[in-house]
Amino acid sequence: MTKKESEVVKMENEKKACHPKYELPSDPHAKYRYEAAVKHAKLAHEAGKSSEEVHAMFHKIMNRDINDLDSLPTDEAHKLYRSAVIHAKKAMEAGKSSEEVHEIFQKVLKSDGQGHCHGKC
Repeated sequence: MTKKESEVVKMENEKKACHPKYELPSDPHAKYRYEAAVKHAKLAHEAGKSSEEVHAMFHKIMNRDINDLDSLPTDEAHKLYRSAVIHAKKAMEAGKSSEEVHEIFQKVLKSDGQGHCHGKC
């Protein structure tokens, strides 16, 4: 194991020791929100945010209501995310399965944002 890998393992073990296991809500989208919350919390921590700010960001993401489009960020960094949520919401309303909705969401997130769907999602 390299020094860098051992530092990562050490950091993850410390994180596990100081953070209780987070119980995911029962809704089908909780896992994806959790992954996004962890990603954002890690980036915030690396940017030097305080522990309180990191926890607040994590909980804000986990408690976000995706049906409330007004609560989604509108900045350039979240443009694809917002578009993916809009497409996923339309897919849910059209009766698509949870798996299909997540596939559409991921497809939009990985797109170039140029809008090739034309409502066919």
